[in-house]
Amino acid sequence: MSLKRAYLLLVFAILTEVFAVNLMKASAGEIWGLVSMYVLLVLSYYFMALSLKRISVGVAYAIWEVLGAVCVVCISVFYFGEELLWTQKVGIVLSIGGIALINYAELKNERKEAESDSTQIAHKGMQ
Repeated sequence: MSLKRAYLLLVFAILTEVFAVNLMKASAGEIWGLVSMYVLLVLSYYFMALSLKRISVGVAYAIWEVLGAVCVVCISVFYFGEELLWTQKVGIVLSIGGIALINYAELKNERKEAESDSTQIAHKGMQ
């Protein structure tokens, strides 16, 4: 599986979780909302499991949690009319910065491993 496809599956995992969480509030505890929420949560974990075939669990989970939380916060502000304190806004910015650093390190490590593998293959070919 390509890295691009793994990240796409991770995006699906995040979106289904975000919809599930917001259904809890929007349905006000009605049975249709709860059933829909559970179905979406199962799909979310399924997509997450598929993405873990290519993305390390630490990176995927960090992205899933932070981006999911940011999406839920945005929906709560714009759809449900909730307000954020300045400290919450700072926390969101710091979380996004942390995810960016985690991804940077993961991609840098992956390139290093790929270069190492190609060097080993080249050495074997010369022998």
